[in-house]
Amino acid sequence: KERLEQAKVSLRKHRDEVVRDIDDKEKKKEMSEDEKFRSKADLQKLTDAENKKLEEHYSKKEREIQS
Repeated sequence: KERLEQAKVSLRKHRDEVVRDIDDKEKKKEMSEDEKFRSKADLQKLTDAENKKLEEHYSKKEREIQS
């Protein structure tokens, strides 16, 4: 369970780095506001999908151990 939480924390850190990069690009006018919101939404979808994969993998391993 601890490794699962570490993986989630790592994923959140990477997501936060990308969000800061997106915000910086929008401030520098390298990206439009619409692109910023679309990018953040896409990033959140990817993050949610990866979190789901991590949870599924953890659940699978937990069932294997209990068997």
